Amino acid sequence: MNIKTLFFSLALLLPFYPLQSPAAELPTATNNTSQSVTLDMQNMTCAMCKITIRKALQGVAGVQQVQVDFDSKTASVTFDPQKTSIDALIEATTNVGYPASVHPTK
Repeated sequence: MNIKTLFFSLALLLPFYPLQSPAAELPTATNNTSQSVTLDMQNMTCAMCKITIRKALQGVAGVQQVQVDFDSKTASVTFDPQKTSIDALIEATTNVGYPASVHPTK
């Protein structure tokens, strides 16, 4: 096989060879991460408390989902840890009159 035939063969096969750019190999897990926390809420005495806490938490940048349970006096929050923190969530509820702490895991 001469060099000319080799180059011709490679030229025919090259379009079918999958090429990846270096950027394609970088991990993308940090773009789709979320964290969840359950907060024990203080001072919840009525149904309006639930609404106030939910709105305060939803107002924090990076919060994706909020569920407040009046019966257990807890708030479950899913958020982007690159945009906010648990401390910021606690500060948001404390600022509207409902101090919180992280619910212990079992």
